[in-house]
Amino acid sequence: MSAIDDLPPLREVIRRHGLRAKKSLGQNFLLDLNLTARIARAAGPLDGVDVVEIGPGPGGLTRAARRGRAPGDRG
Repeated sequence: MSAIDDLPPLREVIRRHGLRAKKSLGQNFLLDLNLTARIARAAGPLDGVDVVEIGPGPGGLTRAARRGRAPGDRG
């Protein structure tokens, strides 16, 4: 089990921190784990590269990109 698996569900992170997507700015939180996994796979191998998720959300894409990597791996 990785450290990513120990994180609370994204909906809990949103609730706990009072996050709100501003639809008027086109913001959306990606909560569908299948969709974030597909996006992360489409990015291809991320070994040896720095990845930054831009936005006010709970980090769903970051989690998907990190899933399966060893703790402490960068990328």
